[in-house]
Amino acid sequence: MDWYIFTDKGLIAKIGDKLKQIRLEQNITQKELAERAGVSLSSVANVEKGNSVSLSTLIAILRALQALHLLDAFFREPEISPIAYAQMMEGKKWRQRASNTKTNIGEELTTW
Repeated sequence: MDWYIFTDKGLIAKIGDKLKQIRLEQNITQKELAERAGVSLSSVANVEKGNSVSLSTLIAILRALQALHLLDAFFREPEISPIAYAQMMEGKKWRQRASNTKTNIGEELTTW
């Protein structure tokens, strides 16, 4: 989805719609969600209506809905391309194992 086509208000409304959908799928009321999240009933109603709420309220609601996984994409580590990786590694010296000297079978060991 192209998120850039939405205004800030439109994005807030989409987030509110999604939270409401998750709440209804879990068959809990706004009041129950507010109690679980430790926020006011009006905060839950506001977010579902597409009104702004604080970030801490949003996180509390996500936690109460057991939906913190929705933040995964926000914290995804960027992938490094093979070329960028090679450039990063350029000039670094790598440790090498010491060569293992093997004696041939049948070779007699000399004594001192």
